[in-house]
Amino acid sequence: MLLTTYYGLTVPQMVMITIGVIVVVVIFVLIRDKINRGKASTGEDKQKVMDILQNKAPEAEKYTRAYATWEWETYQGRKTTTTYWYYAVAFNQESIYIVPLSFDSGDMKSGDAYCIRKSDLGVVNTKKGQNWVELYDKEQKEIVSLTVSGEYLKDDRYHPVNIIQPDAEKAFLEWKDKWMDEVNAANNVTATGKMKKPVKKR
Repeated sequence: MLLTTYYGLTVPQMVMITIGVIVVVVIFVLIRDKINRGKASTGEDKQKVMDILQNKAPEAEKYTRAYATWEWETYQGRKTTTTYWYYAVAFNQESIYIVPLSFDSGDMKSGDAYCIRKSDLGVVNTKKGQNWVELYDKEQKEIVSLTVSGEYLKDDRYHPVNIIQPDAEKAFLEWKDKWMDEVNAANNVTATGKMKKPVKKR
């Protein structure tokens, strides 16, 4: 029986090694996620976000508060660059406070808060049932884009927190859909539901 070899290993041996590597990786990911969920359950990272909002957003307790992110890929030839944004947000029916976050050396730091009122907006672009939104001004220039997920786990330096917030995600879904309906109707526009392409052409 003739066996083809690669680097001195037969095909069956290569297959077994590949399977072994996959199993090790899966086990590592499962253990890491379990550890991170345990850390998230303590609420330490979430509390840091809440404290920032309490200090930066007036009457923050009257708002739904959450950790939010945005990731966007750009392409230049064969090169792909991903940019990451991090926020603490507090939103209610009339306005949203946004605090940019950074993670220098792993420490959560905050920038200056700014407020966007529903009446300031010209377009709200999102897709119902999905947890992202893009907010545009009256000239249809993008102000900010956000995603609020129910779970964030610390995978790498670009995903730096362990936060579980299912209630915030649910509230965000309801909030951004309502803003889309009301803002777009007031401005006589229809959102596309496609990222970075906010308005359907008439």
